[in-house]
Amino acid sequence: MSPGARTIAAALEAEIREGGLLPGTRLPTHRELAFRHGVALNTASRAMRLLETRGLVVGEVGRGSFVRAPGHVDAASFRIEERAPGIIDLARNVMPLPGLADRFERAARLVLRRERAALADYQPHAGRAADRAAGAAWMARRGLPDDPARVVICAGAQHAVTVALMATTRPGDTIAVEALTWPGIRASAAALGLEVVPVPMDGEGLRPRVLLRLALRHRIAALYLMPSLQNPTGVTMPARRREAVAAIARRLDFRLIEDDAYGFLTEEDLPVPPLATLVPELAWYLRSTSKSFAPGLRAAWMLVPPGQEERAANLIRATVWTAPPLGAAIASLWVGDGTAALLEAAKRREARARQALAASLLPLRAAPSAHPASMHLWLDLPPAMSAQDMVQRVAAQGVSITPGAAFAVGSAPNGIRLALGAPVERAELERALCIIGRSLRAG
Repeated sequence: MSPGARTIAAALEAEIREGGLLPGTRLPTHRELAFRHGVALNTASRAMRLLETRGLVVGEVGRGSFVRAPGHVDAASFRIEERAPGIIDLARNVMPLPGLADRFERAARLVLRRERAALADYQPHAGRAADRAAGAAWMARRGLPDDPARVVICAGAQHAVTVALMATTRPGDTIAVEALTWPGIRASAAALGLEVVPVPMDGEGLRPRVLLRLALRHRIAALYLMPSLQNPTGVTMPARRREAVAAIARRLDFRLIEDDAYGFLTEEDLPVPPLATLVPELAWYLRSTSKSFAPGLRAAWMLVPPGQEERAANLIRATVWTAPPLGAAIASLWVGDGTAALLEAAKRREARARQALAASLLPLRAAPSAHPASMHLWLDLPPAMSAQDMVQRVAAQGVSITPGAAFAVGSAPNGIRLALGAPVERAELERALCIIGRSLRAG
């Protein structure tokens, strides 16, 4: 009997860890691997994807797959670290507004003065009723039903995604994601024993026809995606494509995990309906407060499909018992007193100004295609310049950026993501963009 994908992956992993395959070694092609082990091509491809998921292998478009070198940045090793002094940070995707810390302190004092005894006690697993109602009202601004009974509170987006995956998959299942995606989904999938299949993208997001083929071939259990201001590309999926994705999910009966972390930045535009409004029976929709309010709140609202409320609450209990109540209480206060709307409007204005600044300073051949209100943008690099070289080149000049490999599922395109929000002052961002622009022009 021929070996399966896990057996092949385990053998290669052992060889890598024992030093038989050194960092930088080019691995056999999928076809060569299939021939060597007497398996189907898709079995060999699954084995290679398992190695990529474990952070042992990196694929490069047009070159093949290589043993990952120590220090190489990819989705498995991408973590938030303490910021080094003197470095202009274009890697962390945040936008701290002036005065936010003062607002945070005042809000914390107020909710503790009002509810300190309640907040010090155990809370319902799905969150307090008032906080769930605030989340439902806030999500209704995006066209979703104002239904607190279907809302649960999680400890941030990472926790919400993990809960949604636990609810919709079993170990060994396959999920689909955008070919470039938020690294957190890879971390959750690996922890839950899931295989990950990348769906190719274009200027409007993931490609539905390819999704259909992959979903049929791999029998996917769920699709995780970020249709509004996608991370890392900044692309927003148009309504007709969302309808196509929803139709495929309904036809094949797989679940959707819709991450709307950046959707608030598009609210001044003509609204594009969340996927959860098109297939509410299949969609797990999450709205984190990290990008829109403050990441330290560690709170995310998730709208679950009808009938899944108890399952979601039980999974929250199994993972964290309940989300931190103080962060949820502050978020609810801000929704009720208008602070949330002010914060989001200020971030929309600032994001537009920073995107315009980037467009004016970066060379035309590297012009970004992100939404004009996105907090980040993606740049394709010329063939003569690798993403890792670019990262090292600008780091030597005091700028931190993220290579495309940190977001890639499978082969990594030769590009970088720039997060425009982290520098406190626009002048600091301008200095960083000038350094990047000079490096791009120099080739």
